[in-house]
Amino acid sequence: MTTDNHILASFVEKVAKCGARIGIIGLGYVGIPLALRFQEVGLQVLGFDIDLERVESLNRGETPIRHIAASDIQSMCAGGFEATADFTRIPEVDAIIICVPTPLSRHREPDLTFIVDTMHSVEPHLRAGQLLSLESTTWPGTTAEVLSPFITRRGFEIGSDFFF
Repeated sequence: MTTDNHILASFVEKVAKCGARIGIIGLGYVGIPLALRFQEVGLQVLGFDIDLERVESLNRGETPIRHIAASDIQSMCAGGFEATADFTRIPEVDAIIICVPTPLSRHREPDLTFIVDTMHSVEPHLRAGQLLSLESTTWPGTTAEVLSPFITRRGFEIGSDFFF
């Protein structure tokens, strides 16, 4: 088995055995339900957000989203969920899912500022064997065009020791 196949096989096995830890960046109306679902299927979740008040509120078991009950957040926390604003903890997760806002510009195109800012925060802490998924609303090709340079600049080879 080649090194890249071994790294990928190891990641897949971790997920299958619920041993993978998922990092969700952006704990809003996309990130929180996603964290809840991952927790429900037995995966550990570490949530990242730049809003310290939101991080503290979630860690207290409070809900920032009207249609999600506080009891759901409390159950998630009791199951091991933790929210943080500390991006140096990125190496602790096996998968990174970006769920940050992409407001429309005045030309009605997605503004990628939050995605790019997120990648600047994450890039120094990436490690081999991680998977990165972009859940923010944007055009097809954003991952290859915008995110891949951050990965390759760190010396990782996409599809070999780092995955999208």
